[in-house]
Amino acid sequence: MIEKKQQSKVSKELYPKSGCAKGFVNGPCGGFANGKCETDHTKDCMWVLIYEKLKKTGRLENFLNQYIEPKKTLFKN
Repeated sequence: MIEKKQQSKVSKELYPKSGCAKGFVNGPCGGFANGKCETDHTKDCMWVLIYEKLKKTGRLENFLNQYIEPKKTLFKN
């Protein structure tokens, strides 16, 4: 439980859902260039910021090896 709290600390500082222009919560879209968002080239990509913060604090390896449950949708077939 402690590890989960430590990992979510970065998410609280740099929250992807509100920071990502596309609202992606499980990683970057791949549409960024030079660390900037493809939808607004003046804004930093939130996922690049999260990656750099985790790398700087030595928590990147734990983050990359964790499983993040996909979002459930309400779409019906």
